Amino acid sequence: MASFTFQKYLKKTSASLKQVFQFARKKPFKFLGYAILTGISFVLLLFFCTYIGLFGHVPNKKELASLKNPVTSTIYGSDKKPIAYFYMQNRSNIDSVQLNPFLKKALVATEDARFYEHSGIDYKSYARVLVKSVLLQQGKGGGSTITQQIAKNVFGRKDLWLLSTPISKMREVIIAKRLESIYSKDELLLLYFNTVSFGENLYGIEKASQRFFSKTPEKLTLTESATLVGVLKAPTYYNPRRNPNNSTNRRNTVLDQMVKYGAITEEEATKAKTPIVLNYSPPEKNSSLSGYYKEFVKKEFTAWAENNPSPDGAIYDLEKDGLNIYTTLQPNIQKYAENAMVRNIERLQKSMAEYWDSNTTEGGKEAFIKKLMAQQPKVKQLQDQGKSLEEIEAFLQRTTARKYWEVNKGFEPRQQSYQDSVISAIVRLHTGILAMNSRSGAILGYLGGIDYGFSQIDNIKAPKQVGSTFKPITYLTALQQGIEPCDFYDNTLRTYSQYENWQPRNSSGSYGGSYSVQGALANSVNTVSVALQMRVGVPKVKKQAEKMGITATIPDVPSIVLGTADINLLEMVTAYASISNGGQLVEPYMIQKITDEAGTVLFEAKPKYKGRVASEKSIKQLQQMMGEVLTEGSGTSFRAYEIPFNIIGKTGTTQNNGDGWFIGASPEVVIGAWVGTQDKRVHFKSTSLGSGARTAMPMVASMFKGLSSWTRPMITNFEYETSYFRCPTFSELPASEATNFYKNDSTYLKQLQLRDMVIPVDSISGVVQDTVKDQSLNK
Repeated sequence: MASFTFQKYLKKTSASLKQVFQFARKKPFKFLGYAILTGISFVLLLFFCTYIGLFGHVPNKKELASLKNPVTSTIYGSDKKPIAYFYMQNRSNIDSVQLNPFLKKALVATEDARFYEHSGIDYKSYARVLVKSVLLQQGKGGGSTITQQIAKNVFGRKDLWLLSTPISKMREVIIAKRLESIYSKDELLLLYFNTVSFGENLYGIEKASQRFFSKTPEKLTLTESATLVGVLKAPTYYNPRRNPNNSTNRRNTVLDQMVKYGAITEEEATKAKTPIVLNYSPPEKNSSLSGYYKEFVKKEFTAWAENNPSPDGAIYDLEKDGLNIYTTLQPNIQKYAENAMVRNIERLQKSMAEYWDSNTTEGGKEAFIKKLMAQQPKVKQLQDQGKSLEEIEAFLQRTTARKYWEVNKGFEPRQQSYQDSVISAIVRLHTGILAMNSRSGAILGYLGGIDYGFSQIDNIKAPKQVGSTFKPITYLTALQQGIEPCDFYDNTLRTYSQYENWQPRNSSGSYGGSYSVQGALANSVNTVSVALQMRVGVPKVKKQAEKMGITATIPDVPSIVLGTADINLLEMVTAYASISNGGQLVEPYMIQKITDEAGTVLFEAKPKYKGRVASEKSIKQLQQMMGEVLTEGSGTSFRAYEIPFNIIGKTGTTQNNGDGWFIGASPEVVIGAWVGTQDKRVHFKSTSLGSGARTAMPMVASMFKGLSSWTRPMITNFEYETSYFRCPTFSELPASEATNFYKNDSTYLKQLQLRDMVIPVDSISGVVQDTVKDQSLNK
């Protein structure tokens, strides 16, 4: 039936086309008139739709007037004091007296010879394009004026399928006409040179002049001015450093154009056609710790702005509109994070430099170094030159002053061999630290790396293997299924044949006896954790993780309990927030309020609650179990910080010590940290050096130490139904006997009664002091 209908449609279409062709043959002039009229009508309709913003917002005169001196948008901390600013692109502005006359003449002669005659649109140029480019197919280029190019440079173009080019051109025509009614010709030239791209992430003539010739624009010579104007046609192809021949040819074309339009004489052009001599200044990276949260704010703002245009239909722009962005960042907490990172990363980096390894490389560390050196471009160059192995080795070991990035300082000279400089870069440790209000989702501290100037990778949002920090999610799933903290599981080294003879091992290498569920989490026992995972099932754990705000892809294998999934720190901290706040999923956010220059409130955030993640009973049990991690288990070194509040948390260490994690929480605040290398071929030699307790925990602990010192601390204690779990962590009894034994054995129950009577409770922290030991635990 469908085939019949389609054939019928084809016949009808064919008949209609045949009638059109017949009409065209009989009355060709009339047909041509109709065709032209139809085309003109379509163009006018397209122009009208573009003008009213149907294909995207067209900036009004008020917006365009702000381009001359764009006001920066300001980011404020929670104390309403400025902490960062947004500027229009990566550029610096120059004023009219700094704009070299050669630059203006070269630009006009090359890009828009009738610039001073038209009012934004060069109709003669469009006629030339129509005849030569469209009708004669001679490819003579477009007819955009300098003013239209400003519109393109500043506001860009959108992909609108087949109509992208005509709609973009129409939009630029409208903007150009408006620009010409606001600015003088010289102001437009200045605006052009302040916004145009010169490649290499350079915007504006000042940065380009400094980069290629190490001088200010007003000091450029004729040949240098012509060179930079020549770059504009194709910034990569005509880059004078990368493609000097192309750049020289283009420079000469610019000079010839200047002669053609009387801007310079033939003699001046000849003298200027000398070899291009660069005084190139490589871009200097500046140390910055604010770049990470600035990017987070920018993305959050952009998502809001796209759905909340201004009353006149404009899209708010951080770099042009002079907005005030009030954030939830607490300056003190942010400073705690930065200080903790700088202090600890220096210590850890020294340890890493001395005790790193490469277990994943066949042949280990020495084989890895050899392979790494052979891959270096400089070594390959020496090989191509016929240098001997001895000469190459001498080069690799020769010590000299080389650039090394010092955290919080920038590049500084360091005496190193070439080989050591390459190794020091690849064994560089990175980190991410995030503090969040667990009750609202407000981000209190955000440090995405060791230095934004050195690495723009945001380690808070970049997925990493999470290690044992995932275990609380599996344990919460188990508690939800009715498993109790005092149920026991055998600590047996098992082989799972259905998973390619997978044999999960404990980091301690100790097996035998049985662990209670609470003891297995506290001590991060892998054998019991996997047994628990097998019992509750992977689908239920994945569903629980999703409830807790984790959107990352989690593999369908039981090893997820050991943290084999790649999840970012933001999602893990969000999941832990739902544990610490009593079971409510919150949505992380940083922007609290947005106002315009006049102080009008454009947006004000309200915490978003997305439902419960588990029952109150299960959450309370898990909180207490995670408290024991820090008092009795793998995180006991946390006690050394003497924080007068009972904090809960979990450590995490991935295979080969490649990633170290720690996430800690009070009922109000959750803080997480990750430490590791970007290249997973290198890692700490041992767990004693690279565990999460050793690398990430000190950063989090020092931040909680700072929070606890406030005159009016924002953190409090967790409250538990009982002071301690009424079962031991470990028993030499098999699990089949242990669970019932500790529930029913009269001797053990008598010991618990005595413990209840004599155990003091610390009045500050509420942590029970374990003064009575269960003598039956090691039976």
